[in-house]
Amino acid sequence: MRNAKQTTRAEAAGAIWQPPSSEAEQALLGSILSDKTAWPRIADAITVDDFARVDHREIFSVITGLVRKRVAIDTVTVFQHLQSQSRADAAGGIAYLGTLVRNTPTAANVEAYAQAVREASTFRQLLRLGNEITQAVQDSRGRTAEKLVADVEQTLLELHARSRVGKGLVSSSQLAGELMDDLDQRREKSRGLPLGLADFDELTCGLERGDLVVIASRPRMGKTALMVTIGGTVSQHEPVAIFSAEMPAQQLMRRCVALLRKVSQSKLRRAEQLSEDDWAAIAPAAGAIAERRLWIDDTSLPTLTHVRSESVALKARSGLGLIMVDYCQLVQGAGANRYEQLRDVAYGFKALAKDLQVPVILLAQLNRGVEARERKLPHISDLRDSGAIEEAADIVGLLYSESYYNPEFSMPHVLECRIAKNRNGEHGECLWSFEGAYSRILPLSFGAAIQYRRLRDKQHTRGGIDL
Repeated sequence: MRNAKQTTRAEAAGAIWQPPSSEAEQALLGSILSDKTAWPRIADAITVDDFARVDHREIFSVITGLVRKRVAIDTVTVFQHLQSQSRADAAGGIAYLGTLVRNTPTAANVEAYAQAVREASTFRQLLRLGNEITQAVQDSRGRTAEKLVADVEQTLLELHARSRVGKGLVSSSQLAGELMDDLDQRREKSRGLPLGLADFDELTCGLERGDLVVIASRPRMGKTALMVTIGGTVSQHEPVAIFSAEMPAQQLMRRCVALLRKVSQSKLRRAEQLSEDDWAAIAPAAGAIAERRLWIDDTSLPTLTHVRSESVALKARSGLGLIMVDYCQLVQGAGANRYEQLRDVAYGFKALAKDLQVPVILLAQLNRGVEARERKLPHISDLRDSGAIEEAADIVGLLYSESYYNPEFSMPHVLECRIAKNRNGEHGECLWSFEGAYSRILPLSFGAAIQYRRLRDKQHTRGGIDL
């Protein structure tokens, strides 16, 4: 134990206690270098930033690079790569790599070493956060205490998310019990999360926790109206987060008011035209929206990290039942080209759905290839910029309006949603009534659906188009 004099000197010198991790880092690296089975067991648990020592970061960075190139990992290959990049001296040279292997008790405990390194890393991040909090309080620069607390809360939530790495292998006994519990719940109530669109809910059996649902179309087909309709319905009983990269939050609020009380959006944009009856409808609509469990983030060009952080924070504060994003191609992902960036976004949202155990509805644009065909019905291959969106999705719905391409069509209000991919269920066609003035989408009545299909088929048969 340090005496008071030592403590005073350390504090005067600005010394900060650091959690011991050097031995665990050495044992972890030694295990990876000596046993080819060690890396797969810890690959998802550790990053280069988890290492406290600079030389250990250099070595681990080279190891991850060799793994990506599918090069065997041992002291020789790692040293050669370090040497080729003039980093060998910074990493201690071949002698230190050999010492790591010789001093490692057993590679069988590599998971324990990784956990110790990760634990020490988390402690260091907490220490840094404590110092940052102290500095922020001392130099608040006009920020309120509430804002500072919110920033700290967000950082802690991110730390918590990083400190958990999967749940590992789960026994069939536990999984079988969870399955029976799930079946009991489905027998007693709804099968999944209903969106309030009967034909869609029937085809999908409701959205499962962890589902990634992609709804795609050409512009001006009604994607945002569909998002507002679903958000307004689901938020009555579940917390809903909407990330609107395209439309400001206030515009979405106008759409919500129009949806709930059938006041046209054009009137809401021109408040001087509102009648007394309109105002009488708007006030209760605004009150009803205020009571919904609905949150909107209208950050332009958000990163995937931003969406994840906000979602994690909301779930911790208020719970979370559904995430919606408008739209996929506006979210910023990592990658050297557009395909890689969209792949990062698509699989990132699938991971977010699984991690938070909520469905994610991701709106997406279709490319112009639709316009070049004689029959404009969209195909799943029309997803813009990246097939990775289709690959990552559990459900893909494609929106289509006959009247968009044929203004003389006699049922202009009908919107089709073709379920082109359903990983756990049936494909099929949903028919909805789209009331654009009120941003409202409703299921089409049985009789109207029969009439629509008859008119549509007649239209394309007459035009000689093969349906």
